[in-house]
Amino acid sequence: MLTLKELLVLRGLDINHKIKIVRHKDTREDVNVYDLFLKDIKEFELYQSHQERNQFANCEYIVSCIGISNKQALFIGVYEVKSMQIINGFPKDKSVSFRGKAKTNSKYYYDLEKKTGFEDFEGKVVINWNEVGQAWCVGLDTSIKEVVQILPKAFVREFPGYNEVKLFHNELKRMTEDPISNMIWHKLLSSVNAIYLIVDTTDGKQYVGSSYGKEGLLGRWKTYAQNGHGNNIEL
Repeated sequence: MLTLKELLVLRGLDINHKIKIVRHKDTREDVNVYDLFLKDIKEFELYQSHQERNQFANCEYIVSCIGISNKQALFIGVYEVKSMQIINGFPKDKSVSFRGKAKTNSKYYYDLEKKTGFEDFEGKVVINWNEVGQAWCVGLDTSIKEVVQILPKAFVREFPGYNEVKLFHNELKRMTEDPISNMIWHKLLSSVNAIYLIVDTTDGKQYVGSSYGKEGLLGRWKTYAQNGHGNNIEL
């Protein structure tokens, strides 16, 4: 059995430091931590650095993961805890999609610096999370996390079913450009035509489109992946 700790040590993680491993997963329906990571790593890092409790106390590094299905977690990176300060709520000058939904009662802010050397594993290493209850932040030494999968470099995510398909543009680009790593996506999206919705995440404007042709939905979406507007003048 290969553990996450063993994998990270191979890449230079110094386990002589005090290290915790965390599994971020918000239970609120309108706050998806995985989407925060996929959309903008800086927004995810703001979410991570603000806490209601002193979760990263007596800790020099955190191994950051995001909760996914089947009680598993996806490795995101290793962060050094540079400092901590007491705060009163989430800062008003930060524009984030989770404002008013999460972190509103933040009492602790951590200055976290992402460490280099683990880039090949970020968003690719899947581990089993066997902690019970709300144990989402535990000591790395006392909690064995088995590596169950290492995803291909350009892999986007598991195909969720037609009714649940939602992709950010950076995911769409990776998916269309690497048919081997995303074989299921290519097979299923090319087999149907569909009505689809594009949402501008900066202002909420929406565009409804439809696909047709031998490559189906995949063929239409490839043009959006290439240039962002699919050769649509209005977009």
